[in-house]
Amino acid sequence: MRGPIACPAHHLLTAHARRAGYEAHSQVLRQPVTHADGATQTTVFAVSYENPDGGHSGLAIAVPGSDTATADFAREQIASWATALRTRRMLYVRIDTPQERLDTARRTGTSVPRQQPGHSPGPWRACGCPGTTACGAAENATRSLRRFLDRGDDVLIVGVPNAPGSRAWRDGILHAQGRPVATPDQAESLTVPDQDRLAYVVAPGTVVTEAARVLNVLRRRFPRLKGQHPREWCYTMDDLNTAVGSVLAQSDVLLVTGRGDSPVVRTALPQAARLEVRVRHVPALDHLRPQDTDAATIAVLDASADERVRRQVTQALDGLGPASHVCRQVRTTTPAPSALAAGPTNPTLAEGRG
Repeated sequence: MRGPIACPAHHLLTAHARRAGYEAHSQVLRQPVTHADGATQTTVFAVSYENPDGGHSGLAIAVPGSDTATADFAREQIASWATALRTRRMLYVRIDTPQERLDTARRTGTSVPRQQPGHSPGPWRACGCPGTTACGAAENATRSLRRFLDRGDDVLIVGVPNAPGSRAWRDGILHAQGRPVATPDQAESLTVPDQDRLAYVVAPGTVVTEAARVLNVLRRRFPRLKGQHPREWCYTMDDLNTAVGSVLAQSDVLLVTGRGDSPVVRTALPQAARLEVRVRHVPALDHLRPQDTDAATIAVLDASADERVRRQVTQALDGLGPASHVCRQVRTTTPAPSALAAGPTNPTLAEGRG
């Protein structure tokens, strides 16, 4: 006897059973088992494995002994998921929570703008930050744009914004009053009526590394170029681009959980295509299949704002064999000069295990 066996993936079995039309419940399996119809005769289908740190985990489905159709379904489910039991590594990309942003700002002396009065952001801001984060990138860019326009400058909008909320920002005042310059090639071919009246702002939601390539060309061609102060740029998409790239470079498959359009997924999908990483969308737990988990290293990124499905999938994967969870985060800060003079700031790259 193996003794008590944990079943972290029990919600996965329940979800698939309900999707197939069965009435299913998760409960501790004891003998005898009483079913909803009052029957106590039970057939149990199960598989288990030994955990590296001791103890055992597994999967089990108990069905009324006289119900052959349900027994066939249970047998097939356990057989299918038994093929998925293996040691694996799960990689995640972490986004700062609003409180973490504020804590970092206090430690490093970074200026964090307040939310605009009455402002009710969506799940994601135009720069890619969570909607509840006090980030003023969009307001800063708009203010700089208007200042340059009021001076009569020809204003360039540098970069390709890729955050969910960035399109509304770009299609608003910028659509009529700013000229987009998305790539170094566009910067090379740009013609301007007056080089002394040329300015730029960086579009919120742009990967700063990509914007810098465009600015290198513009500054070479137009030495008198004026621009938005770099301390007003938001590095969220730049950090996500770096973190996602490092995670996908080590991954065999990418699971995109939940429904939505998060900045991390918008960043990940093009990179996954370039790296030829297999992508599987899992909008709900009952969409996760055994073949989706057939990999030694799986990147799990969430498309929603609440990450509920991501947590469910993580728990399920934790019950499909010994698992290692690795969380990767890249964090760029813009400390005030006084903070830099006082000493080094926190590292910008951290990797932790959860």
